[in-house]
Order: sequence, then structure tokens, then C-alpha cells
Amino acid sequence: MTLNSRFPGFHLHPISHGKILTRTRRMRGPKIRKSNDSDPFTVALRLLTYRDRSTTELTRKLRERGFGQNDIDPVLNRCLELGYLSDERFAFSRARALVSSGRAVGIRALNELKKAGVAIDLAERALAEAETEQDLPDLMDEIRRRKFPDFEFDTATEKEKNRVLNFFRRRGFPVSMILTVLKSE
Repeated sequence: MTLNSRFPGFHLHPISHGKILTRTRRMRGPKIRKSNDSDPFTVALRLLTYRDRSTTELTRKLRERGFGQNDIDPVLNRCLELGYLSDERFAFSRARALVSSGRAVGIRALNELKKAGVAIDLAERALAEAETEQDLPDLMDEIRRRKFPDFEFDTATEKEKNRVLNFFRRRGFPVSMILTVLKSE
């Protein structure tokens, strides 16, 4: 057994005082489809196995895999008919996940849903339902205790207050709610 067969991807190079082992570099380029990835429906099912996706997101993923629009449209229709693909189900589950984790609420969550290809009216309905299921001030207080355990509004410097305030603003919490929760400690 040679060294090359024991260590694929490595080559021996002769030098004056022995041999040196170097790693070969992989070539980067366009993705080459595996033989089992030639069917767009199979690829779509594999993508939908991990989590729900919007129609726009699934279309983008299939295009990245090298399929044309003529291949993608029948696959989307079939997935919709079988109930594997639903923009409404995706919107509600994604909105619920964003809000319950505290990663995004309000306008930030709305923008995340729009970026994923959800229609605005559907995104607004999903977000409204997700926000009614979650008590936002309690969620914000829980995040504050986890992320900023030593923060006390009364004794904090202006810089610390701004840091915490901006952290919650980036996540989409309204400023009035942020100040109410931070001052209520």
C-alpha cells in the first residue's frame, strides 16, 4: 500500500533529504450535479425534507442546482398539489420562529419574510398572529437577562444604554417598548 492510496488528496514530492507530503488543492468551479440530482423533483423533495420553504426560495435553490425554468415549473406545481409546498405554512412557521426566538419582530421580521419571497399581505397576517402568540415585553426582558446580565438602566453609562437600545432596535422592537422594559427593572 502506497502513501497516496492511504491518504487520498495528498502527493509525495521528492526532495534532497527525503520525501515531503503535500495536500492537493481541489478545483473550484460550477457545481456538477451528481447522477441522482438529475431529477428536479427529487432535489426539491430533498430540500423540502429539511424545512418548509417558500415557492420563491425553492425556485432559487433549484436554479442554483442548474435546472431551467421549464424544469422547475412542473415540479413546483406537483409539490403544491401534493401539499409539500405551501407559502402560507412557510410564512406562519417562519414568522413564529423569528418572533419566538427574538431574532426579529415588527418591521424586521416583515422584511425577513419579504426577502424569503412571501407576499406582503400574507407576511403581515403571519407576523400579526406570531406576535399575538408571544408576549413581546416578556420575551425582550428574557433576552436582556440572557445577553446583558449585568445591565441596570439606572447605573448604566450612556454608551451602554445606547448599545442595548440599538441591539433591540436592530431586532425590530419598538423604541417605546424597549425603554419601558429597560426602565422597569
